[in-house]
Amino acid sequence: MAQVQALETRTLAEQIGARLREDVLGGRLPAGERLSQERLADQFQVSRVPIRDALRQLQAEGLLVAHPRLGMSVAELSAPDLEELYEMRLALEPAIARLATPRLRAQDLAAMREHLDFMRGPGDLSPEWFTAHAAFHHALNVRSGRERMCQLVDSLRAQTERYLRVYRHELERADELGAEHQLIYQEAKAGDADAVAAEVDKHLVLVRDRVLAHLQAHRNPEGG
Repeated sequence: MAQVQALETRTLAEQIGARLREDVLGGRLPAGERLSQERLADQFQVSRVPIRDALRQLQAEGLLVAHPRLGMSVAELSAPDLEELYEMRLALEPAIARLATPRLRAQDLAAMREHLDFMRGPGDLSPEWFTAHAAFHHALNVRSGRERMCQLVDSLRAQTERYLRVYRHELERADELGAEHQLIYQEAKAGDADAVAAEVDKHLVLVRDRVLAHLQAHRNPEGG
């Protein structure tokens, strides 16, 4: 029996947005880089409509900024921006984790364990590590039942991830960062909602402070 080929269900704008998002997060599109709709349309072999929609989505996520008569460019990295992002994450994520913990099922904990095992492995903070990191938190947060809050947190995490990727060689190793998530997992498995919220808060503060220290010591982190 012939295998049914998987269909691409995302719109063109979503597919293009995903590619550009990864380029921004990975540093291939550096801070200040101007994005031309015409050049992008040629690159992706599409009309300007899906390009425009993709750029607007990335602007809404805080990865791009619009300039009058100049179009879009990649948002700059700055200490005030990072502090604001973490202020919002700290206001939301511990609360979401507290709500989610009593509702966790065995399969949720198993998913968290699987992602955690990858995060605690040897190696650098690779794109795959960040994928596992996002999936670990999603497996916890989704049980909160707060869909809009979770979507906002995912967007904020993507924006702070850009900073972590830039400074990945100066932060702790992947296995050390994974160890911090082990504490979150242990409390989640124990069903202690307040302890999970406290560990999430502690983790966010520690990472924020590490990145801020390096950010303030470098004028042009994406410049090489």
